[in-house]
Parts: sequence; structure tokens; C-alpha cells
Amino acid sequence: MFAIVCRRGLSVLFNNNNFVSYQNAAWVRLCSSSVCINASEKSFTISSYLINSCGLSSEDAISASKKLCSIKSPEKPDAVLKLLREYGFTDAHHIPRIITRWPTVLLASPNKTLLPKLNFFHSIGVPLPVLAQELSVQPSILTHSLENSIIPLYNYLKSLLGSSERVVLVFTLSPRVFGRCWTKGVLSTVSMLRERGVPHSTIVSLVLYMPSLLIVSKYKLDGYVSRALEMGFDVCRSGFVRAIGVFNNLTESTLEQKKEVYRRCGWSENDIKAAFLRYPNCMKFSEKKIMANMDFLANALGCDRDAIVQFPAFIGYSLDKRIKPRCLVARILSDKGLKSMPSLVTLLTLSENKFLKRYIVEYEKDIPELLDIYRGKSSPP
Repeated sequence: MFAIVCRRGLSVLFNNNNFVSYQNAAWVRLCSSSVCINASEKSFTISSYLINSCGLSSEDAISASKKLCSIKSPEKPDAVLKLLREYGFTDAHHIPRIITRWPTVLLASPNKTLLPKLNFFHSIGVPLPVLAQELSVQPSILTHSLENSIIPLYNYLKSLLGSSERVVLVFTLSPRVFGRCWTKGVLSTVSMLRERGVPHSTIVSLVLYMPSLLIVSKYKLDGYVSRALEMGFDVCRSGFVRAIGVFNNLTESTLEQKKEVYRRCGWSENDIKAAFLRYPNCMKFSEKKIMANMDFLANALGCDRDAIVQFPAFIGYSLDKRIKPRCLVARILSDKGLKSMPSLVTLLTLSENKFLKRYIVEYEKDIPELLDIYRGKSSPP
């Protein structure tokens, strides 16, 4: 209809070479402009924009476009993308990911909604690459109110943990805390832990090293605490923190499956409980790892069951990168009369730097190829 009117206006304008008034000419220009705008809007499709400008696959673009029907031109989404790129979001990874997870980010106000939150996280010390990575995975954080949710939670965590750097660590390890937690809920969880006798230092450890526990319901976390206390864990020691983490990460059926693996290795219920008390993470190892390490420790090194129960961390060490090469180096030094064979505990629990210094560097003049043997680059003599 618009086009028809404009064409009629054009015919009037040039009919019989008559001069038309400035007012009529302006009206014609308006009509011509309207035709161009309509053509531009018609040529813009959100699906093609999501594919060409945002890097989405055709399938993801079709799915996301259903939530972006109100976008008629690229002006606003272009502004959003420009801001995201300024804060470290890459076209190859972060932008397709955040738009796939939260398509309506393209409808958000760059200056009023996004910029203040991006600026806040960067101002407290979150590096831009980390910010882009975590927000592209957990974009729900950007939907929370800065004044009513994000800043109050940050302030509370800072007072609890003692520094802004530690809050940044929490954000890095579990950004979901800022996307799903409210200050009142965290306060309630911390109060529960204190009522159960968990000291401040242990609470700090729980929040620092397993911040995802803040997302767990207070009642479920209370159950984990009860279970750990019933087993004999001391709330002042690191084993308590690890036990809570195991209860949170493994289902009852998975825990029972792991116990069954240890039973097949000849362990009694008391053995399993004793090992768990000493090193709760022994329940997190795969069946393949448990069986392989137990077999080597028992059959190749002659460790009895009690020794492994006393030091269950052995089961978690890498067989090919730690246990076997260290035992090989120790045997070579012992066979050549350069160093007496150490206890397995001493040999395996040394840090990598200390092991290299005491067992490799100290004897490199006697056995120049020892480092290559240790790293598997050379065969033993």
C-alpha cells in the first residue's frame, strides 16, 4: 500500500514535466525512505543474524530465534555484542555459548543491565578471560540485581572469607553461587554449620574449596554433617571437609559400588571405614584405578592390606606417572649401592621437586640417564 502511494506520488511529481512544490517533494522523499526501511527490515532475519554474527549453528539459531521475535534490526544486538567483546568474550567460544544458553541477552540494555555487572566483577579482581568463561557458562548471573543480590552476596562472602581475592576464587570455582544463591540463604547455611559446632576456619575451608555446597539446601547439608560426625570425623580437621564433599558428590548407590570394589580386594567393613576416615577421597576413584593400584601395590611391591589401609592416598596416585617410575629409580639406586631403599610412604609422598632433588639431581653424575629413565624416555640399564 505504501509503495503504491509512493509510486503515485512520483508520477505526479514528474507528470508533464511540471514543477512541484518543495512540500510535495519532501513528501515523496518520505515515502521513498519508508520503502527503503521496509525493505531493510524485510531483509533482516534473526536466524541469519545469529548464524552470521553470533556463530550459532543452524539448529541453535532456530531455537534461539523463537525467543527473539521482537528484534527487527541488528542495532541493539550489535551493541550487546560490542560490549561483550570489550569484556573478553570471544566470537569462537564465549558469544555462541552465552547466546545459546541465554538468547535474550541480545534484548538486554548494554549500558543499564549488562555494563554495571560486568564492570563490577572486573573491578573486584575477576580477570576478563575468567569473566567471559564463567559468565558464558552461567549467564543467569547477569539476570540478578546488582544492588539487591550480587553486591550484598559479595560483601557477605568477603566478610566471611576475609578478602576480595578469596571471593574471586569462589566465583572462579563455582560461578553458580552468584547465579543461584541469595545472601539470606548463605547466612542461614553458615548459621546452621556454626550451630552444629563447625568452627569458623572449617566453614571458610568448605566455602573456599567447595563453594558449590552453598547451593545445596541447608537441610541436605545438615544431613551430611550428621553423617560425618557419626562416622567419627573431627570438625576441626580437613578430613571433615573432604567427607562432606564426598557425600555431596556421590550418591548412596555409587558409594556402595565403591565399597563393593574394596570388598573384592579383600577389605573388611572396618578396613573400608578406617581408610575413609583417613582419606575420604578414596571413594572417588574409579573401579579401574582402585583395582590397578591395589594389584600393583600388593603383588609387585608386596604391600599388605593393612599398609594400604593406613595410607589409602596411595590408591589415588598415578600408577604410570608416580608409583612405577619412582619405584624404578629407587631400585636402580639401591642395586648400584648408591642409596638404600626407602619406605614406600617416604618414596611416594614426597613432592615432585623434593623427589627430583633427592633421587635424581643428587645422582646425575653417577647415572646421567637417570632423569630420562624416570620420565620414560630411556630404558633402565
